[in-house]
Amino acid sequence: MDKQQKKLMLTILFIAFIQMPALALTPGINQIKTTAFSSYSLGAIQTALAVPGLIQPIAAFSAAILINRLLVTKKTVIIVGLGLLAATGFTALIAHSEFWHLVLLSFMLGVSTGLFISNVFGLIFDVFEPAQRQVVMGWQTSVINAGGIMMSLAGGLLATYMWYGGYIMLLVGLPAAFLVAFTVPKVIRPPAPSAGGGEDIEGAAAGSAGAAAASEAAAKPRRAARLNPGIYYYCAAACIFMMTYSVCGSNLSTHIAGIGNTTTAGIAVAFQMGGGVVSGLFFEKLSKKTGDFSLSFALAAVFAGFFMLSLFPASLVMVFVSVFLVGMALSIMMPRCIFMVSTLSAGGASTATATALVTTVAPSVGVFLSPVIFTNVTTALFGESTSARYSFVGFVVLAFAALNAVVTAARKRGRNE
Repeated sequence: MDKQQKKLMLTILFIAFIQMPALALTPGINQIKTTAFSSYSLGAIQTALAVPGLIQPIAAFSAAILINRLLVTKKTVIIVGLGLLAATGFTALIAHSEFWHLVLLSFMLGVSTGLFISNVFGLIFDVFEPAQRQVVMGWQTSVINAGGIMMSLAGGLLATYMWYGGYIMLLVGLPAAFLVAFTVPKVIRPPAPSAGGGEDIEGAAAGSAGAAAASEAAAKPRRAARLNPGIYYYCAAACIFMMTYSVCGSNLSTHIAGIGNTTTAGIAVAFQMGGGVVSGLFFEKLSKKTGDFSLSFALAAVFAGFFMLSLFPASLVMVFVSVFLVGMALSIMMPRCIFMVSTLSAGGASTATATALVTTVAPSVGVFLSPVIFTNVTTALFGESTSARYSFVGFVVLAFAALNAVVTAARKRGRNE
C-alpha cells in the first residue's frame, strides 16, 4: 500500500469503530419495554428500533443516485451521515418521553447510517485492488466488532440510568466527520486492476466478470449500466443472514432478564461482537480457501449459537459462548458477500449502486423484517418464549446453510465443466 492508501485505511478503520451504533441501544430493549413504554408490546418496540432498516435503503439509494450523477462526492455524503449520527445523539437528550420520539430517533439513525456506511465501503472499492480488499475488509470487520463491544458495554451501562442512555454514544459521529473532512480527498483515483494474484478461484472469476462489465459499461452511456446478476445472489444472502442474525440481539435482553440486567445484556452483546473480532482476523484465509462455502459455515455457526441459547437460557456462561458463536458468523458472512460484489462491479458505472445494495439495502431490509416476521410468527406459535424463538429461527438458518452449500457446489461444478 502507498501512503495515501494507508491514510485512508486508518480513516476507514476509525469509522468502522462506530459503524454499529444500534448496538448501543440493543441492551436497553427490555428496559424500554418495562420502564419507558410498558403499554407497548415487545414486537412493537423491536419494530420501532428496526425502523433504520426501512430508512437506510432509501437514504443509500438516494445518495448513490446523486453520486452516480456526479452531484455530490462520497466524501460529502459520509460527512453528512456522520454529522447526522451525532445529531441523533443530541436529539435523544431532549426528546425521549413519547413513543414517537423513539420512532423519530430511529428514522434519523436510519438516514445517518444509510448515508455513511455504504460509502465507506465504497472507499474500499475505489482505493484498493481485489487482493488488498480481503485484507482491509477482514481488519475492518474486526474493528467494527471491537467498536460494537464498546457500544454495547457503554450502552448497556448507560441504559441502567436512563433508557435513552445508549444514544449518547452516537455523539462520536462528530469527531469522525471531522477526520473524514481532513483525510479523504474529494476525488479518488481507483487503482489499476491487478492480475488477480491472491484471490481465490471464485474471486478471480468474479474479478474477470467485473472487468468485462466495466469495459462494457465504459463503451455505453452511463445510464445504460446494468448490475451483474451475480450481485443479487450475494445481496439475497446478506438480507437473509441479517434477518436471522438480528434475532440474537433484539431478544437477548429479554431472554436473560431473569439472570441479569441491562449491564449483563451489554456484556453478552460484547461477547457477541468479540466473536466477530476473532473471526475477522482469519477471514482472508478462510475466504480464499473455502470460497462461498464460508457462507454456509457462517450460517451453521448461527444455528449452533441459537440452539445453545434455547437449551441453556439460565446459564450465563452458555449464553456468552452461544452469542460468541453467533458473532463469529457476522465477520465471515458479510465481508464475503461484500468482497464478491466488489469484484462483480469493479470499475463499472454501477459501483455506487452495487455498494449500496450489499452494504446497506440488503442488510437493512433483513434487519427490519426480522421482528416483523420472526417475532410475530414465533409469538403466534409459541407465545412470548424467547427460547422457542431462538430454536425455531436456528433451524430456519440451518436450512439456508444447506441450501447455500448445494448451490455453491453446483456452481463450482458448472465452472469446472
